[in-house]
Amino acid sequence: MAAPVFVVLALLSGALLAAQGPILARLATYAGGPIQAAIVAFSIGLAALVTVCLVSGGALPRPSGIVRMPVWLWAGGLIGTSLLVLTLLAVPRIGVTTFAAAVVCGQLIAALAYDHTGAFGLELRRIEIRDVAGVVLLLAGLLMITGHQRN
Repeated sequence: MAAPVFVVLALLSGALLAAQGPILARLATYAGGPIQAAIVAFSIGLAALVTVCLVSGGALPRPSGIVRMPVWLWAGGLIGTSLLVLTLLAVPRIGVTTFAAAVVCGQLIAALAYDHTGAFGLELRRIEIRDVAGVVLLLAGLLMITGHQRN
């Protein structure tokens, strides 16, 4: 796929991520709380992934590879779990807009550092002034969003 297609898909993913918070908050009322909702959400996600893997003819993860991988790679699952639980706790208190704006700002600040340093084996991409200016504008937007109480 061409790069513009991935940008559009990423925008659509962002829209779905904004919907995830309120959906999970509602799920928590049925599941018995935020942690229980996270368990349900991850169970549904696991079932969907296993189904897609098997239907597409893919193989399930190799246990031999998993036990040999560096410990820091487990952070991938822990980060997703932490974000899901934080979403469940924060969205009902601060709202979707504030939460999403803060998450996006945090992602972009870290992404600049990761690209600039080639972290996690990524291709090195130098930060340019326009990148920093874009993040500064996003941070200004976050301050505008969080600078007043919403009803």
